[in-house]
Amino acid sequence: GEAREADLGVASGNGKGQIFVKGEVIKTVPESKIVETLIEEALKIAEQMEADGEASGEPTVSVS
Repeated sequence: GEAREADLGVASGNGKGQIFVKGEVIKTVPESKIVETLIEEALKIAEQMEADGEASGEPTVSVS
């Protein structure tokens, strides 16, 4: 699915969500923690991109 092709994604079901970073599952969290975890991971990615000099312009968000 799309989550495996995204820089950051989530697949959810049965009360939990799998968090993907660069197509790899990095953790499985309870449904109540999905949004919090996605924000934490997005901030980590943004920090790394800034450190690598990759961050420029406005971020792009897509929902599929």
